[in-house]
Amino acid sequence: YTPGSIFKLVTSAAALEKSASAQAGTHTCAGKTIIGGQEIVCMSSHGTLAMPEALAHSCNVAFGELAGKVGTKALMEYAEKLGLNGTLTCDGYTARSTVDLSDADDGSVAWAGIGQYTDQITAIQFLRFMGVIANGGEAAEPYLMQKISRAGQTVYEAKTESTGALLPADAAQALGAMMRSTVVNQYGAWQFGTLTVCGKTGTAERETGPADAMFAGFVQDDAYPLAFVVFVERGGSGSQVAVPIAAKVLSACQQALDAPNPNE
Repeated sequence: YTPGSIFKLVTSAAALEKSASAQAGTHTCAGKTIIGGQEIVCMSSHGTLAMPEALAHSCNVAFGELAGKVGTKALMEYAEKLGLNGTLTCDGYTARSTVDLSDADDGSVAWAGIGQYTDQITAIQFLRFMGVIANGGEAAEPYLMQKISRAGQTVYEAKTESTGALLPADAAQALGAMMRSTVVNQYGAWQFGTLTVCGKTGTAERETGPADAMFAGFVQDDAYPLAFVVFVERGGSGSQVAVPIAAKVLSACQQALDAPNPNE
């Protein structure tokens, strides 16, 4: 899928690792701008924003400019480092994400940093990236089947393996804090009850028809070690469609984890 604005988390991560001052740098949004001869348009005129506010308001102007500062090569390499420019094999299923900027001009790089252009992302690979942020820079490699038993004997059991450090701990912490602020100030933390949810929505435009609605993030509670990605084909608004779906699923997960025998 074209990721839309959830990809701004990748652009943010790359910027945070490249420069410690990136979070404090400001961008001025008048509703639109020209980058590399292409018009970058926002939903509204956001004024002057630092990165946390730009992420919360999902400002296309700010992230188009930020992608330019990160640079074509660094943005593509960072997507690859995070597992979003290549394949991921999981219990026999192979997922492929692609962030190819080899032929991109400055305007196309801006759109790629916003999450459009030719970016193509799979849910399971983006889910792994959410785990990286949640766990301070590294995540568990995903698997689908935890255990297989026959006649009371375990014939297969998955082993948890780490991705290794893919993101500096301070960058992961800063990005998680921005995602939490976005949920509190934009989507409404009340939707998630007592869960401390950190996330970012996306509304990925298609050439025709309604946009794909997206929401990706994680729960910042030790008792509920959950990451999530919601993709709704032609769902429209990420905040209006994908967020409520995530809230219902996370609530069900919370109830299951609170049960006396959560593994049954």
